Amino acid sequence: MFLRDDLKMDLSRRKLLLQLGNVIVPIVCFVVIGLSNLDFSTVFSSSSYPNLINPAPITFAIWGPIFIFQGLFYFYQARDLFKSPETKIDMPYVHEVSVFFMLSWISTTIWYILWASGYVWPAIAAMYAYLLTSLAAYFRLGINKRERSLREHLFLTVAWSMLAGWVTVATVVNTTTGFVAIGFNPSPIGETGWSILILAVVLVIYLSVLVTRNDYVFTGVGLWAVIGVFIERIDPINAPQPEIALVSAMGAIVLALAISIRFIMQYKAGEIQTLRRGMKV
Repeated sequence: MFLRDDLKMDLSRRKLLLQLGNVIVPIVCFVVIGLSNLDFSTVFSSSSYPNLINPAPITFAIWGPIFIFQGLFYFYQARDLFKSPETKIDMPYVHEVSVFFMLSWISTTIWYILWASGYVWPAIAAMYAYLLTSLAAYFRLGINKRERSLREHLFLTVAWSMLAGWVTVATVVNTTTGFVAIGFNPSPIGETGWSILILAVVLVIYLSVLVTRNDYVFTGVGLWAVIGVFIERIDPINAPQPEIALVSAMGAIVLALAISIRFIMQYKAGEIQTLRRGMKV
């Protein structure tokens, strides 16, 4: 009995520390970025190190929804922070996310500063840290592997699916940018062949997540990124690249069809129960 009570106390303390850390760390990161006096205009631009899989600038608008849903998670996980012990809410997802929300913010802050400072490969290393911390939270939460309420789907699933989906493709693009920065020569297949190979790998990653986790948000982010590549390649101000434009268009069609077909199959099989489960809070 005493051991069980001690365990509850330890979990309660750990939860409180995690919640406080989740609240404080993003604020500190914003302050650090604000005090850095760096020009962050290049962070959401692909023009500094052009390559054939850079997406159009509009693609980076996805950071808006990402920050919104991460903000929803930020407040959702802290909603009982100032309540009395008797009215605390059971939040197993706080322990599941653990320190990875904080580490993801630290990683992306380091990436922002390094990238804006022109340190390409150190920034790429920070991006990989960002990817690993985002995926750690994603897998620990068991996205689409556990029954959740509609509220949790909105504040947890969407937030982490969108973030992990975008950081995945951002890591691929950042890595490619790093190779461009050091003058990598992708012979014998050439830059076009190399770019097509990367697009194929990206396509496989997002299709795999769709099939194994039924994660429409994660895959939808991949679709948005591929569309961004297509838009950039058909922009008249860029050198014509019909092969990349064709492959990216085909990739977008494949992802869109896969999402639609998967959803229809699940719906017909009676597996789409999110809304019904969502009536529980």
